[in-house]
Amino acid sequence: MGTPEINQSGILYFGTRAGEQKEKIRRALKKRAWFPGLFLITYPLNEAEQLDIIEARYLCSDVILRTLPPVVGVAIGRREAYQTVARIARDAWEETGTCDMKAFLRGKTGPAR
Repeated sequence: MGTPEINQSGILYFGTRAGEQKEKIRRALKKRAWFPGLFLITYPLNEAEQLDIIEARYLCSDVILRTLPPVVGVAIGRREAYQTVARIARDAWEETGTCDMKAFLRGKTGPAR
């Protein structure tokens, strides 16, 4: 069965501080290593929401990893995570004329699980 892995191939958005540490974050996610203050922005688990923000510390659980949707953004700190989601919304608005962030991101990464 194997150990579940984080789908990080579609990471499009990095918060300001996270962008400065891209490779370090990618390595930590690959190893499932603890990275203090790291937040993941993912597709939502239900269709009613736009995006989810999840603290990376929960990734130590195989149950969480098995249900984790693809990661589309990462940020260091909760405030930066909200700012990154706001940037995604702004980019979606500018490119599509709507705030449908899921459709905007799917157009860039392909369909979510």
